[in-house]
Amino acid sequence: MNYKPLSQVKRRGVETLAALRSEDAMASVSAGKKLLAEAKSFGLGMRDYLNLAVDVRGSEEAEKRYRDERGYLSGYEASLAYLNLPIQNDFERGIVLEAASDTFQTFPGVRAIFPEVVDDVVRWKFRQDNLETTAAIVGSSRTMSGVELISTVVDDKAEDYQVVSAVAELGRFPVKTIRLSEQSVKFYKHGGGYRFSYEFDRRASIETLVPYVNRMDREKELSKVRAATHILINGDGVNPAAPVVKQADFVAAATNKKLNYEALLRWFVARAQAGIPVDTVVGNWDTYIDWLLLFAIPTSNANRTDAENLAASGFQIGGVPILRGTVNFALSSAAPAKQLVGMSRGDTLEELNEGGSQIEETERAITNQSITFTKSVNTGYKLAFSDTRSIYDYDSTDD
Repeated sequence: MNYKPLSQVKRRGVETLAALRSEDAMASVSAGKKLLAEAKSFGLGMRDYLNLAVDVRGSEEAEKRYRDERGYLSGYEASLAYLNLPIQNDFERGIVLEAASDTFQTFPGVRAIFPEVVDDVVRWKFRQDNLETTAAIVGSSRTMSGVELISTVVDDKAEDYQVVSAVAELGRFPVKTIRLSEQSVKFYKHGGGYRFSYEFDRRASIETLVPYVNRMDREKELSKVRAATHILINGDGVNPAAPVVKQADFVAAATNKKLNYEALLRWFVARAQAGIPVDTVVGNWDTYIDWLLLFAIPTSNANRTDAENLAASGFQIGGVPILRGTVNFALSSAAPAKQLVGMSRGDTLEELNEGGSQIEETERAITNQSITFTKSVNTGYKLAFSDTRSIYDYDSTDD
């Protein structure tokens, strides 16, 4: 689908949303569908579209109704205030959360922003931290529209220009060419929903959804982590699968199925020496326990490590740059057992989110008698470089 440029969004006062609160249910539904269609045509979700399309300063009584001690409200916040959709109780100001439930029941067109309001209620009530999240894996995330082709990086005369180096006067710069392949990024819909009857909606508060939305958010993030991990390990169709190195290749006497400190250190040094240091490792829950045990058990039979004994004698070991770096552990239930997927996170995996992917589900929630709350995102992943990943395998039984 080709989206309109954002420069064509027509900004207007918040009063243009008045049709959503029409006493005529069909007119309210029609206004809600129109608002959703406008947001979809620009590839935006409702929150972003209202922030861009609603001109708060140009609205009626803007100084009185849509400004507080911090300044003017955003377009989305002003829309919530105009439509009587509070996201938390504020008894001192006479604001009760039940007003939002009443608005959604009375004016079906207002359900166009139902998912965003519920998400805000959850944020105020309780937001559970996700232990498995793509934020710990991807280097960048952006919203796009249309088809995205996977890019490849080709060294210009690789035998002569392996790295960035000093260039003589009038000399030729080393150049890497970025090309688009013929293969596009695969997008998958991650999310879920809850459908509840009109009778349930009429009698229940919007706060009832909080625990269900928390569970849905966690399951959606787990689905995205599985997809990202698959690309990290197997490649994206253009960039190949990550190479595997064995722990025994670094330390032959290392105990099988147990992380070895020296072998792990040698792997980190080898990756740094190749110019692609590891700053993030991805592993499953059992691997995470093995990782934690590296810090729980001393490296010598005494209560202190050999380095700590030297420091106690007056000789502080320092000047080792790699030991000053940080290697973060990212959890993924989809990671293979007894393996660490090491990478340079900033230039490895890119997350692509399809704009306006939530709109279609919201449109169905406006017209149905049974209220359906959905949260979904269309997400794809691609690799920026093919050489930034390395899999550290410390199980040699499958050799």
